[in-house]
Amino acid sequence: MSLKQIIVFLIFALLSIYTAFLNPHDSVVHITQSQSLKLPTVLLLLGSILIGVIVTVFLFWTFNLKSALERWKVGFKNNQIEKKSRKVEALFKKGENFFICGKTDKAQDLIEKVLDISPEHVGALNLIGRILSATGKPDQAENFHKKALAQDPRNIHALFDLADIYSKTGRKSEEIALLQKMQGMNPGTVAPLLHLRDTYLKQDDWKKVCILQKRILPLLRDNNEEWKKEQSNLGRFIFELGKKSLQAGNRDSAISEFKQAIRTCEKCLPAYLSLGDAYLESGKQKQALKIWNTGFQKTGDTACLVRAQIALRDSDNYQELLQTYEESLEAATQEVRSLLVLLLSTLYLEHGLADKARELLENNPPQHPLLHSLLLEKAQHSGNGNNTFELTRDAIFALTL
Repeated sequence: MSLKQIIVFLIFALLSIYTAFLNPHDSVVHITQSQSLKLPTVLLLLGSILIGVIVTVFLFWTFNLKSALERWKVGFKNNQIEKKSRKVEALFKKGENFFICGKTDKAQDLIEKVLDISPEHVGALNLIGRILSATGKPDQAENFHKKALAQDPRNIHALFDLADIYSKTGRKSEEIALLQKMQGMNPGTVAPLLHLRDTYLKQDDWKKVCILQKRILPLLRDNNEEWKKEQSNLGRFIFELGKKSLQAGNRDSAISEFKQAIRTCEKCLPAYLSLGDAYLESGKQKQALKIWNTGFQKTGDTACLVRAQIALRDSDNYQELLQTYEESLEAATQEVRSLLVLLLSTLYLEHGLADKARELLENNPPQHPLLHSLLLEKAQHSGNGNNTFELTRDAIFALTL
């Protein structure tokens, strides 16, 4: 019972008590000028209280009925809205599933029904944009993505999809501006940076790619596997930056960037190979050989040894390389061992060690029978077939690429 109803009841009760005190004997109640009713005071008091209770109850139920009607109207309206919302969401989910399964026609029909019922449904606006983009209608798709963003300017799905439209239509500056805006809106998230980096990758803008990659790495500290992958990518990107510097004729800058790539990712094979090449072109053979040797130790890739072997072809200073080949041969797996046998044999033959080459080839089963037999033929008849040997050697070197 509300305070208002309690107050009304008290007023009637007090009036009844007041009347009883003023009329201690029988009370005459005039109904009209000629008609009256004589009642005992106690009865009048009880009747007054009863009337008060009845009036109070009447008022209580009147107000309650009004509130109940209002609640019913609100509940009915909310129920209709909820029912409509459930229907819209069911259609949307079904359309989304059709789109994921590649049934774009069915997906489009359902999403159009959603928009007929709820024209401002952000998810449906964005999904119809994706459908149109997938069916080769980027201009129409762009309009729907923009409508979705008009309803929800911070909707990350609509922003990404609109950026994708810009990418497909070659509007790189608009794509980059949108991705930068997304990054500003979500400074602690990695996805916008990854998309922005990939955009610069398509443009071969390695300097900006490296800057963004360095911003990406701290955001991946909690995911060790992903962090290692992107750290390796950073080494590759820095290598590409050095490669670009080398193409521009800036060898010193390229050498610095190749070194940075190796420090960033110690298994960046292209950086070892290119840094050694740059040193060799600068007349620093000793440093080149050292880099290639380190590259082989870190990566296990025989391309580093091949580079050193080519550089030492006309040199007597091949003992260290020979030792590296022989030590690697002892620890190698069967598949790698076969290739090392061929490479070491060519090194022996290049430096007049035909007996060692023959012994090595005869004591190891071949995995490349033709190349193996050609080298063995050369080792057994070391004075003949130089042209054949060079072709065989080139074919063996090609196996390391």
